[in-house]
Amino acid sequence: MVLAALLVLALLAAGCGKKKAGDGASSGPPAVQTARAEMGVLEGGAVITGKLEAVQQANIVPKVPGKVARVEVDVGSRVSAGQVLVALENKDLADRLNQAEAAVAQAEAGLTQAQAGLKAAQANLENARASLAVAEANYNRAKELLAAGAISQADFEGRYELPYKQARQQVEASSAQVEQAQAAVRVQEAALAGARANASLARTAYEDSFIRAPFSGVVTARYINPGEMAATAPVVSLANLDKVVVKATCGEKLINQLKVGQKVKVVVAAVRPEPFEGTITHIGPAAEAQTKAFPVKVEIDNPDHVLKPGMFAEVRIDTSSREQLLIPREALVRDGESTFVWVVKDGRVQRRAVTAGESDGKKVAILSGLEAGEEVVTAGYEGLAEGAEVRVKGE
Repeated sequence: MVLAALLVLALLAAGCGKKKAGDGASSGPPAVQTARAEMGVLEGGAVITGKLEAVQQANIVPKVPGKVARVEVDVGSRVSAGQVLVALENKDLADRLNQAEAAVAQAEAGLTQAQAGLKAAQANLENARASLAVAEANYNRAKELLAAGAISQADFEGRYELPYKQARQQVEASSAQVEQAQAAVRVQEAALAGARANASLARTAYEDSFIRAPFSGVVTARYINPGEMAATAPVVSLANLDKVVVKATCGEKLINQLKVGQKVKVVVAAVRPEPFEGTITHIGPAAEAQTKAFPVKVEIDNPDHVLKPGMFAEVRIDTSSREQLLIPREALVRDGESTFVWVVKDGRVQRRAVTAGESDGKKVAILSGLEAGEEVVTAGYEGLAEGAEVRVKGE
């Protein structure tokens, strides 16, 4: 009996050992699918990718701080250039402007009066000069008569010399009056200039209490409400969506095949499968330091505002056949603004940062970070970690 019991225990132990061994075999390294980076030609031209941005956008900041009286717009409102977006409390500014404009009116009236005085003084001077000319002529003739004994000394002095002296004095007095009137005009002109300068400052301060749209567009954000203080932070965000621009990058082998003004097809899958027509408006003269790729801007008409900033876009460009390093598009992993691939080497994976170029929708060109013949993971990379052991399916 003891021998039989020992035999049963030995068989049970052997069975348990086989089960654990089987369990260990089923929990091996994760399986992945891979493909090799190879030189090749993209099908149907090249595709460069980017995001849509408004062709014109701004965060609107008040010129002067103040308490918000009214907000005239909301998110989605379409506005014209110069339209009031936000109004600040401005009663004191309006009073100051009214006072300044009243001072201008008063100064203008003073100048008009001074100019009228000057005109009258100038007329008097002209009359005095005319009278002097007559008196002087009579005086000169009378001197000849006196010398000839035709008139007496008393008659000469009373009838000719005295009027001549009086006429000269009148001219001098009229000239002084003109100078005084001219000085009065200058004083009033200076007063008017000062009043107008003050009014201009008051008007600018008053106008600054109205926050206006610098261009026509759509309100994309509103950050303030009536009663709150507006200072140096944006109160409204505005974007002109009549045109949008795709900001993309392309590699050095493609850049010289592009030119400003070139028409291209742009696919925005979030809107429709049919492409939009775009125009290349900018090509960077130098590659970006980090990506080693050249920036390109493509502008698209957007009259119905169906294209929204932030949407993903593919710019399709007809290119001549040329070889470049290609990998399947699904092997490319995006992490924020950076891209990388998982490279399989000696049964383990390495995370490799790469610079991606154009794509034809199936394969993507790699500009840097990878070499031909290297094996990259195309499926099963979820949860992978640097140096992790993997099993390639099919091997």
